[in-house]
Amino acid sequence: MVKLAEETLAAVGRMTVAATELEHVLSRLGAGEADADEIFARAGAPLLAAREAARSAPPTIRAEYASLVEGAATQLAVGQAALRAVWRGGRTDPALFDEITARLLRCRDALHDRILVPQGTD
Repeated sequence: MVKLAEETLAAVGRMTVAATELEHVLSRLGAGEADADEIFARAGAPLLAAREAARSAPPTIRAEYASLVEGAATQLAVGQAALRAVWRGGRTDPALFDEITARLLRCRDALHDRILVPQGTD
């Protein structure tokens, strides 16, 4: 059994929240006329929806849109891999998870800055 230090648990928590926030943005991007919250609730659906939205984006932004979505996909996968590696004897230092968190947040910010992210009707 792996027992993580409190600092590592906190870093993993920050990474998890950042990944979830990024998936929330992806679900909003990919929703179109669909219910973004329904997409967000299904594992893997936010990324699939955002990829589809990128494929059907206007030609002038399609390549950049797809690049940003694929960058987000990569960072989400990196976070998942780093967390799973802990149980296989991988790194457990908080700096690793904080570095991944920073990348996840940069992806979120890039999507917000470069692509119009529809807002919910809360």
